[in-house]
Amino acid sequence: MCGILGVVSLSGEPVDVSVLQRMNDMQSHRGPDGEGFLLGWFDGEMSNQVFVPQIAQYSLNNAVQVALGHRRLAILDLMDRGLQPMTVRDGHSWIVFNGEIYNHLELRAELEVCGYRFKSRTDTEVLLTAYVHWGEDCLSRIDGMYAFAIWDGNRRRLFCARDRFGIKPLYYTFQNGYFIFASEIKTLLAFPGVEAVADDEAVLGFLTHGNCDYSDRTMFRDINSLPASHCLDIDLSTHQFEPKRYYQLSPRTRYDMSDADQIERLQELLVDSVRKHLISDVRIGSCLSGGLDSSAVVALVGKISRESPELAGAIGDKLHTFTSCYEYKELDERNFARSVADSVGARSELVFPSASDFWADFERLTWHQDMPCGSLSFYAQWRVMRAAKEAGVKVLLDGQGGDEVFGGYAKFRYAYMASLLRSGRLPRLTSELYAMMRQGDRYVLDLRNGYRYLPKGLRQLLNVDSVMKNVIRADWSRAVSDHSSPATRWWRNAFDSKSHGAKNSCTLMQRIQLDDILVDTLPQLLRFEDRSSMAFSIEARVPLLDHRLVEHGISLPDHLKVNNGWSKFAVRKAMKGLMPETVRLRKSKLGFAAPDRIWLSDDLKPRINEMIQSDMRSEKYINSSALRQWHGSSKIDRGNKESYLGLFRIMSLETWMRTFNVSC
Repeated sequence: MCGILGVVSLSGEPVDVSVLQRMNDMQSHRGPDGEGFLLGWFDGEMSNQVFVPQIAQYSLNNAVQVALGHRRLAILDLMDRGLQPMTVRDGHSWIVFNGEIYNHLELRAELEVCGYRFKSRTDTEVLLTAYVHWGEDCLSRIDGMYAFAIWDGNRRRLFCARDRFGIKPLYYTFQNGYFIFASEIKTLLAFPGVEAVADDEAVLGFLTHGNCDYSDRTMFRDINSLPASHCLDIDLSTHQFEPKRYYQLSPRTRYDMSDADQIERLQELLVDSVRKHLISDVRIGSCLSGGLDSSAVVALVGKISRESPELAGAIGDKLHTFTSCYEYKELDERNFARSVADSVGARSELVFPSASDFWADFERLTWHQDMPCGSLSFYAQWRVMRAAKEAGVKVLLDGQGGDEVFGGYAKFRYAYMASLLRSGRLPRLTSELYAMMRQGDRYVLDLRNGYRYLPKGLRQLLNVDSVMKNVIRADWSRAVSDHSSPATRWWRNAFDSKSHGAKNSCTLMQRIQLDDILVDTLPQLLRFEDRSSMAFSIEARVPLLDHRLVEHGISLPDHLKVNNGWSKFAVRKAMKGLMPETVRLRKSKLGFAAPDRIWLSDDLKPRINEMIQSDMRSEKYINSSALRQWHGSSKIDRGNKESYLGLFRIMSLETWMRTFNVSC
């Protein structure tokens, strides 16, 4: 895990190399174990490159046309031979790489048969050699999380790629004849001329739906994210810029395996993925919320360490697990987490986020996140990462992606029931409805919890927008029914399958899963995961997003995702005998829950009042007078949960605009 950056001149004007050090320093937290730069220039037809550890050590006076920068977090082969930018063979191909290639040992063996020799044990060297040998086709062979850039000096070509599900970030912009990319947006903002200007449409979408991670758009105007499963080429000879998709997640809908065989295969893939994610030369721990996904990861680490301890050496004498806890019983999951930790003999570390700690950290974590956050839930993850840092753990496993891949959210249950209704399978529909109500999961049964997916009329009936519609300076009715809103996409998936092209053969649930994985939910969660972990120089790994596991999981038939009232049915079956039954058969779902309303209405109320009484940078989007009137009246005491979530989004937007000095 590292930080990468690059600047390519498209106009022939030289790159100001003095800027590169400032840019690299902006993401020093991503890699405290080393840094380096590649500087390239042309002499006629000749391409020349030089590596320097720091810009201050560069004394030549060449007109640099290409520059790469890197900050290293050493995970594999901790020696200096792992420093980047890295080259192989003739010295004309150079790479900066952020992530992990989990099948690098297999690829290395394959490349050695082809005659290649390696100087290090790093996956970086294997990745660059794979590109030299196979070109872009290497992307179909690598298994991992990654964002990387390769400068091919002989061809005067920059090649960039991002992993299949966007686990690792890559942002870019064009400015005054330069193409600039980096792991974090703040690094781009350090380049002269790149300004922090809000994207009005993205801001409105965030205030309305709480999300700001959609495809290539960011909250900053003219700053883009390379989408997951995409690569891009920049050819300096032709100045052509060509982003393209190299991988398509396509669920299967025909099944040649029995349910039992599919569950058995799921268990095999789960074990294999966790095993690969345990490869490390530094200590590995795990997040553990007490929910099914993170508990499954921890339980599988326990299975591997018992049966093949040589494959789990990176966990040390005991696996360290980290759990966020609250004194509010309805939000606390420590008993579930402890039962899982005890079952594998782990050392359980508990953290207790507080309102005062959050406010003290608010500006710093906003800076690290690059963009606003939609709720307080991300702070629990932030505190877990900090605790891992303090415990000396450098790599953390997490259960991110399980809900999206295996059908964990309430919206998938409703999608399944809608499909049963449309297909006329009324007895099965009645059975599922009865089972869901019998389980009594209040989160699932309360439609208000899915307010982002409610059509405009139902939102009005439930009064979920009572505050926001009077505070936001926009046509609220149009905003909540916009064609790209979560609600519009959910209902379009549900009732207009003809408009989905390749998705036509998918079930309704699979269409909504694809939307969650690629557009709506997972991109934002992965940004939180990346920034919160890297803020403390920790590599976060997500075994449930192994692409073979995702392909199998999303292709499972609907009844192996939702069955007899249970969500993630296949995972529960696959984990039988591997984790405590109290967790495997747990009915409630929290994740990284947070006391949004409690803190905002009590502990943080004076702080919020102080903020909104001052001049607000977000005045273009927020009617601060209306906000002050509501916040200072008795109506706030009767405010519903959605009102407080909206209030937090306003606070997050304002803090983001102040932290990055964002203009409108």
